[in-house]
Amino acid sequence: MIQELRIGVIGTSQRGKLADHAHKPGQGSRVVAGADTKPAALNEFRKKYPDAFTTTDWRELAGRDDIDAVFILTPDFLHEEMAVALLQAGKSIYLEKPMALSTEGCDNILRAAVANNVK
Repeated sequence: MIQELRIGVIGTSQRGKLADHAHKPGQGSRVVAGADTKPAALNEFRKKYPDAFTTTDWRELAGRDDIDAVFILTPDFLHEEMAVALLQAGKSIYLEKPMALSTEGCDNILRAAVANNVK
């Protein structure tokens, strides 16, 4: 059996549809969780991924043992906080540009990745 990369998604609407390209059950990756503050977006996500965990609080993804990596598909000003927290929780991340709103914010993300040995 193929071991799959288990992916969580923060921001399931709009850019969140990128996760559809990563959902390849039996081929190496599977979307297993989604977080969004919009109930309608979560409802749509549940239709596509009926077995996935869903929440309105993205922080819940950081504490789950059944998630290996997280797509952060939220507005730019949220990237740094989310990325650092997830990296500190040992999750690899996919983060769209800009990584953060400042060079210092980008450095914080990179430091968290190195310190926790995640990508």
